[in-house]
Amino acid sequence: MKASVDAQWAQYGRALIDSMSEVLAETPEDTHANLLETADYWLSLGLVLGLHDPDQARQLLHVIEAHEADRGELERDASGLIGRVFD
Repeated sequence: MKASVDAQWAQYGRALIDSMSEVLAETPEDTHANLLETADYWLSLGLVLGLHDPDQARQLLHVIEAHEADRGELERDASGLIGRVFD
């Protein structure tokens, strides 16, 4: 049975918090809501870009990865996030 949209939203929220646990541990607690909202916004923006213009999304990811030492880490993080949301 598929999880309801509300249940998936809750899972997404928990996954986002888990994914950002290292950042949250290093920042003041009163900034956490803003950090999570910002992460949610940019993740959503990336998903929309990936769906509506996959070629430019790939190009932008290539630019980002040029400054990211470990592409595998990005892929593992993305797989982990998806796994936690849709388990």
